[in-house]
Amino acid sequence: MITWDQVIQGMLKRKEILTLTVKAVCILSFVWAALFYILLFIDFPYAKLNAVANGIQFFSGLAIGMLVICYARFSCQRYLVLGVALAVLSWTLGQLYWFSVIFLNGSSLPYPSIADLGFIGTYFFLIGVIHTITRGIPQYTIEIKYWNLWPLGLLVIPIFLALVGSSNLLINTDNLVLTLAIVYTLWKAQPIFPIIRYRLFIAGLCLLCLSDMIFMICVCLIPDTCTLSTDALFPAALSLTAYGFMKVEEMSDG
Repeated sequence: MITWDQVIQGMLKRKEILTLTVKAVCILSFVWAALFYILLFIDFPYAKLNAVANGIQFFSGLAIGMLVICYARFSCQRYLVLGVALAVLSWTLGQLYWFSVIFLNGSSLPYPSIADLGFIGTYFFLIGVIHTITRGIPQYTIEIKYWNLWPLGLLVIPIFLALVGSSNLLINTDNLVLTLAIVYTLWKAQPIFPIIRYRLFIAGLCLLCLSDMIFMICVCLIPDTCTLSTDALFPAALSLTAYGFMKVEEMSDG
């Protein structure tokens, strides 16, 4: 006869396996990022490197999203974990469109494109997760002080790009919307910055924001090679964000 303790132990074992799998994906993503930039500096053929990078971005995002969904079945914070999974899968859907067009047509997408809906959607899911977390923190409300307004400084980027980078209204609007999503995400996340168990989650979140900001700048100022600056950063950012959140629950259980 199977006891309740055995059931619990089985669930914890599955959670541990899923966490370790996402951790392995995260480590491989950082190894790939290092290899990518090494190949970039030794003049590896751009077309091949770009094709491989786009494929890795899509398949790693899909793998991470599905692993986190499986993890949610055994999680005490099921809806928060699902929010993280949906954030990753939203980004993956955007990358699927991007990858499909490049793979089938052999040409790059215009910027902005439908894919950006998935990329921007990632932040809306993360904002929901962060909002739910901060609601559970006593006195989580951020006081309006000068040093707490630092995320608003990022709005300089779309303004600068509109002035010197592009006169296209659609591009400038997309840059502004993406930056606003980043600013609000970082603003909402401020109460959990000092909490040690969230450090990996915050590191992944910040890497994702940084990757999008770098891409924004490059797509306006050096459009011919804009994706090379961030192709290897997104898998690392998404995997670190997912793994970081899984570690939050592991540390909370401990």
